[in-house]
Amino acid sequence: MKAKMGVFALLTALVIGLGAGLVFWFNNQNQSQAETKPAAVSSSSVKPVKPKPKKVVPKKKRPVAPKNTAATRKIDAVLRANRFVGTALVVRNGKTVYEKGFGYANYALQRKNGINTEYQLASVQKSFTAGLIMKLAAAKKLALTDNLAKYYPQINGAQQITLRDMLDMKSGLTLVPFPDDLHSETGMIKFILKNVNSDPAKIGQWNYAPVNYMLLAGIIRKVSGQSYQQYFTQNITQAFGLKHTGFVFNMNRQRDYAQGYENEDPNDVVPNYRNKFPESRASMYYQYGTGQVYMSARDLYVGERDMLQGKLYPQADVNTLLTPGSASTYGGGDYIQPGYIRVHGLAYGHEATALLSKDGQDGVVLLTNYYRVNQLAQTPAIQIWNLLEAGQLGK
Repeated sequence: MKAKMGVFALLTALVIGLGAGLVFWFNNQNQSQAETKPAAVSSSSVKPVKPKPKKVVPKKKRPVAPKNTAATRKIDAVLRANRFVGTALVVRNGKTVYEKGFGYANYALQRKNGINTEYQLASVQKSFTAGLIMKLAAAKKLALTDNLAKYYPQINGAQQITLRDMLDMKSGLTLVPFPDDLHSETGMIKFILKNVNSDPAKIGQWNYAPVNYMLLAGIIRKVSGQSYQQYFTQNITQAFGLKHTGFVFNMNRQRDYAQGYENEDPNDVVPNYRNKFPESRASMYYQYGTGQVYMSARDLYVGERDMLQGKLYPQADVNTLLTPGSASTYGGGDYIQPGYIRVHGLAYGHEATALLSKDGQDGVVLLTNYYRVNQLAQTPAIQIWNLLEAGQLGK
């Protein structure tokens, strides 16, 4: 009996000892975990990080197209009858009544002409060169009565030629040769001075010769102290807020540039886009001050309107510039009609035509990149203008 009680006591002691050991082991484990586990951070001690607000990109407003009216249907009919390719803009009393593109800016890429498509202005640029001359005249930096010899005395007969003669194409100057290589304004001036022809016997007789405006661009350069490109950009492109305007040697970098086309058969008036109109780099510089600018239809309207309204040179001088110097009706880069002015240019598949009332409130602009000798854009432009002024396109 005593032996059994001894065994029982021994087992009890072992159980108690084992339990105490387990309790001690668990306590050590919990303490070890408490030491290695990072302390909880109170949410009240750290400010929550707010997510950055997402930038809201405003949706671009799509231009509101003029409503389909009797007026727009009449304009459509004129343009379609003339197989017009390009961009048309019609403004009445300062409000757009029609703005639309036709055909392709680039047929190979299937890129269509639209309201922002950019076209070469060709000779229409002369009206802006004349406007810059008037700006310098208003600032007393030159005078229309100055003779050419004041700026380029090496030209034969320059003493008898005035700047006004040059503005009206009555200088007797001509330029026939074409440069093989040309890439700057300075190079163009050197080429002109080397190759210009002067016939003093023809001073006072009207003869359309771009060299007059090439030399006027050179005079702008001399008097302003800037390149012609810089002076044009500062006083026209930037001053008028034009967004689709520049110089043709940079034109193919533009998203909205129009490729020039022509039909191989001059008697074919149906557009087929098979024949691109080639243009060399030298030709882009050769048209110095006379045909090296591109614009959209709206930029052209705004540019011509702003000049008529005195935003380039004083409005009091508008009639001074826009006075025909001969029976040709040409004066200061424009053809002057009793109730409106007209500008026109042709170059490398592009044709530019604009007609504006003398207050700039009414306008018809047609720009095309498809030249057809027997279907000029000038024809429908005049037809639409006649409808506009007859009151058939709204008040």
